[in-house]
Amino acid sequence: TQSTWGCSRSSGHTRQSAQRLPHPQSHTTPERVIMTEIVVREAEKDIVMTLASVLEQVINRNDKLPLSPNHVTVFHALRPPSISVKGYLERVSKYVNCSNECYILSLIYMDRVIQRTPGFFISSLNIHRLLITSIMLSAKFFDDTYYNNAFYARVGGVPTAELNNLEVEYLFMVNFSLHVDTDEYERYRKELENHKASLDLQK
Repeated sequence: TQSTWGCSRSSGHTRQSAQRLPHPQSHTTPERVIMTEIVVREAEKDIVMTLASVLEQVINRNDKLPLSPNHVTVFHALRPPSISVKGYLERVSKYVNCSNECYILSLIYMDRVIQRTPGFFISSLNIHRLLITSIMLSAKFFDDTYYNNAFYARVGGVPTAELNNLEVEYLFMVNFSLHVDTDEYERYRKELENHKASLDLQK
């Protein structure tokens, strides 16, 4: 199986948060806080662009493969959405505000789907639903705060009921295996880092 080597916020969308201890009083200056936020946003932009590049390469290759009707899943659309993978990830990044780790976890989860589902491969027909479901699950599993399914559905451009169904199907496809050990995470992180370095050399 081939590896790959995943709105305005209205009051109706609840951002859920784990209970945390109060932070100690900080002596960080406002200027340093602003610079930290800029660095974090730039890092997020880098990982979003890198992940988009990786997925677009996979899709360009896999779209040439024949798709058997027996291998069509709930993630497959009848035709590719008009929004690009890069544009879709930028939209998700803009509104969801998940951690950078979530993007790496989403890639790992998609690989698990591929490895555990015979005949399944990523293509332009399923990547958008895979991404929003992967990122939602990674945020729920890893991040301290995350939104409800209705918000992710709105950002991802799918009905809430459909995203609920996608979430359940995804969990069964990965056998409810969302834990990622440090070695596996680092391996994927370094692969993305290497891919970004190769993109930088091409500029």
